[in-house]
Amino acid sequence: PGDAIVKLSKTTICGTDLHILKGDVPSCEPGRILGHEGVGVVHEVGEGVSTLKAGDHVLVSCISSCGQCEYCRRGMYSHCKTGGWILGNRIDGTQAEYVRTPHAQTSLYRIPAGLDEAALVMLSDILPTG
Repeated sequence: PGDAIVKLSKTTICGTDLHILKGDVPSCEPGRILGHEGVGVVHEVGEGVSTLKAGDHVLVSCISSCGQCEYCRRGMYSHCKTGGWILGNRIDGTQAEYVRTPHAQTSLYRIPAGLDEAALVMLSDILPTG
């Protein structure tokens, strides 16, 4: 109920994806669709999502966060008890046409129309990591 399906328009490859392909990330099972960075359009939202709707342009955060657990309340989103780095690691990621995004209300960020999506996709992980 708290998830959204996003149709991706831009995604990218991260160094982490290369570590997965090398076999350095045991939590990522073989056959997993990789990717944790993306920009796209909300295709569908779960019944528990009230802040987003189909047609919204969004940035997909590389970190999924519930916004409610003790770690999220402390601003430590990567340690979220039901989120963290799950896209392209524990569930299928953004290197696909569509991606299921858990915790949509706290893991997707609405973007204004007309902005350069190729630049925006860098905000998903690459720029904050740098």
